[in-house]
Amino acid sequence: MTSPGKMKVCFALFILCTLLSASAVWAHSGHKHDDLPISLPDVTAKVNGAEIRKEVILRELKKTVASYKKKGMALSADELKTAAKMAIQDEISRSLLVQKGGELGLGVSDATLEGKIAEVRGRFKSEAVFLHKLSDQGMTLDQYRDELRTDLLMDALIKKEIEPGIEIDPKEMKAYYEDNLSKYQGEEKVRASVILIKIRPNSGSEGEREAIRKIESILEQVKIGTDFGGLARKFSQDSLAEKDGDLGFFARGHMLPAFSEQAFSLKVGEVSDPFKTAHGIHLLKVTDRTPGGTRSYEDVRDSIRETLVKKRLGQATQDYVKALKDKADIKTYF
Repeated sequence: MTSPGKMKVCFALFILCTLLSASAVWAHSGHKHDDLPISLPDVTAKVNGAEIRKEVILRELKKTVASYKKKGMALSADELKTAAKMAIQDEISRSLLVQKGGELGLGVSDATLEGKIAEVRGRFKSEAVFLHKLSDQGMTLDQYRDELRTDLLMDALIKKEIEPGIEIDPKEMKAYYEDNLSKYQGEEKVRASVILIKIRPNSGSEGEREAIRKIESILEQVKIGTDFGGLARKFSQDSLAEKDGDLGFFARGHMLPAFSEQAFSLKVGEVSDPFKTAHGIHLLKVTDRTPGGTRSYEDVRDSIRETLVKKRLGQATQDYVKALKDKADIKTYF
């Protein structure tokens, strides 16, 4: 059996993904557990006197069973027992990190916690959809708040105690860059904003002339220095109007041909002549451009360091937890 309970590193924002998938790292999934063919004691372990209750382990086991079921696999009784032991060890590690964070006086303010929850809420169409998704995960908002606070505390501990001790040799960074040049190949991209005036349905040539007159009037305002984004917000009949018409960055072939043709023929700051597509009559302004080719080592050095640190962080955290275990009073009852 592949180890389903192997300890992994938690990053605070990763907890946001618990609402979108069942792959939480440290955070408990919170699924309501059906009866599993395994018997656990009410207290599965104690860590310096703190209890790890069987409900926590059963939640994690339910998640593991569901994961294997998705792959068309069923865990045998022995495999389920092994998974339970792994889950208990993970919870012991989690408890040790939380306790250590408390010893160091680390905490998570209510403002920080609520800010992260607001960030999660913002990914959903409404509060009702957010709460429904939580319910699908078998969690109440209060349970999620508690889990997130714990994850943020552990993240703070990792950043304070473990991450600063990871040193990356510049030679290793340069070697990584040279071994992974394909990752840093980029296409030329343009950023542009657009204004659309639609042609009234069934209005024929007169409707088209009317749209052209409106767009030409807007173009005259652009020419005398009126802000293009403000005009887009005021006049554009495109869904991007509320974003000042911003299309974001795009490469050749990743946008409608008419848009690409205009965008890649203009310099930054230039505005196109009116042009027609099936959507209506447009103006387009190029606001930024990034060249193609291979990004230089200097441009990506920081991201390479971050990548290498993250690769080391998992093992470093396991080593840190092992040192805590060696000094802790740990009792297991399963």
